[in-house]
Amino acid sequence: MKKLIPLLVIILFFVSCEKSADKLNSYLTARIVGFDLNCSTCILEFPYDNLKVSEETGPSPDNYYNAINMNKDNFETGQILKVRIRIPEKDEIRACITLSESYNYKDLYVIDYEDFNNIIFGDTLSLAYNDCLYDPENQIYLCLDSVVNDSRCATGVYCVWEGNATVRFSFEKNESRPVVFDLNTHKGFTCDTVVSGYKISLLGLNPYPSVNHEIDQDDYKAELMIEKK
Repeated sequence: MKKLIPLLVIILFFVSCEKSADKLNSYLTARIVGFDLNCSTCILEFPYDNLKVSEETGPSPDNYYNAINMNKDNFETGQILKVRIRIPEKDEIRACITLSESYNYKDLYVIDYEDFNNIIFGDTLSLAYNDCLYDPENQIYLCLDSVVNDSRCATGVYCVWEGNATVRFSFEKNESRPVVFDLNTHKGFTCDTVVSGYKISLLGLNPYPSVNHEIDQDDYKAELMIEKK
């Protein structure tokens, strides 16, 4: 029995490491909040995944992180990205020249990244749960935070009315405080709103409920239109 204890400790260690890697292996929403001029790197925040990143990598001042392999010349402040990250190896962290104020932000290595979809005004847009639409020219982004409720009459069920789904969004312009609002699929409720001069309309929500299928938050996609007023 005593011989088995070290083996079990080793197994649990590797299982724990694999679970930790899985949490960071998925794409996370990141925003570039500035640059480290000493290292020419990007400073990131994770507005929707801060707790996850902090738990897996350790806390960082102001909840900002230094992306050691993202060169500042290739990005813009306020840019929104989907990133996969990991804790960097010691030999990947290079020394930086002190030219300006130094930050003590925790280092991260960005495995890869994707741009969020750009906003096309006046066109039908698709926005998935926990994703954002971005307009680099006007520095605005719109994110789907959650589906608050979905009481739409499921396929295969007889209902006295069609039901309604309420979708929660957040809108931000020029790094100002986000505006959070709800839109509905039923025309008897609020289906559109105007925020900072932009009209945002909810056109639909997929998938549609089915009696034999439970919908997870990750499955939802909203159909939207954004117009300049």
